[in-house]
Amino acid sequence: MMINLNKSFVLHSLILFGSFFISVFTMAQGTYDSEYKPYSSKKPVVDYYEKMDDKSFYQQKRIHGMKGELNNYSEKLHNLQDRFDKIFYGLSSQGSFKTPFDTSNQPARPVIQPRVEYTPPPAQVNSSLLDDIPVVGEQPSANQLAFNVDSPGTFTQDEKVVSTFNPNSKNGAGYYFLFRPGMAFASKIHKNADSYKRFNDGFSATVAGGFKVNNFNIGLGGVYKKHSFHDDSKLRTPLQPLTGDSETYSGFLDLGYNLNVSRSIDLYAGIGVGYYLSLIDDKRDLSSRKDHGVFLTGSTGISWRMSEVFALSLGYRYFHEDEVPAHIVELGANFTF
Repeated sequence: MMINLNKSFVLHSLILFGSFFISVFTMAQGTYDSEYKPYSSKKPVVDYYEKMDDKSFYQQKRIHGMKGELNNYSEKLHNLQDRFDKIFYGLSSQGSFKTPFDTSNQPARPVIQPRVEYTPPPAQVNSSLLDDIPVVGEQPSANQLAFNVDSPGTFTQDEKVVSTFNPNSKNGAGYYFLFRPGMAFASKIHKNADSYKRFNDGFSATVAGGFKVNNFNIGLGGVYKKHSFHDDSKLRTPLQPLTGDSETYSGFLDLGYNLNVSRSIDLYAGIGVGYYLSLIDDKRDLSSRKDHGVFLTGSTGISWRMSEVFALSLGYRYFHEDEVPAHIVELGANFTF
């Protein structure tokens, strides 16, 4: 009889325990569904990050949410264990439960510090080593101009750049050579009983060279000049037009002087004494006849020195001969050595 009573009591206890466990589990599940929503449900459909820091911050928030979920699970398991112990064993956890994770500190977005460039300190140089380095030359002052407005270049005077060349280089002894082509204007018409001779404007070429002593030139020169007859030129006996020309060759002693006006501008003047030979096509058979005599010339003009060696000139020359004296405008090139 006692054995049947014990069996009934055990069976009754098992039924009571099962009913209680089902009710407790159902209540705990309802509490979980109503009180807790997982963080992952708030995750956006598409993850898009403009910067790597944004993605890192988002991942930290997810980890923080997962910690919260694990704490919730731990608390619920502890409550369920505590209730089970109280019902079946009369025990209690005595409030000894602690959450396994600390969620009091919220994730914070990282603060980007401005980039600082590293500037190395200046190298220390032993002053005794600098004393052993030879000095090449005096350094120019900081305010020295590259050139003067009046005359740019490389020649310096009074510690200033004044010219592209040394304007004093023309002083002393040296050599000169000049070539001056020009336009020759005939200045004489011949009228007599046998002929009427008038000449068109022609051309000339003058060359000279020799020694240069300071501002003086002493050398030898030569001039070639040519004119053609004007359409009105003719022979009267027999009457026929003159269609030839007059050519003159001359050689002379060249004497000249150069007057310096500025660092690059010179005035020049010169004279020449020599001998000339002219070939004139004015015979009755239109053949050439020769004319010769003392040759005289004088010139003056201006020259622009472009360097210590080369200069351009523009000037006037008077060319004297018996047949076709002329006024000549010359454009030349002068060389000094």
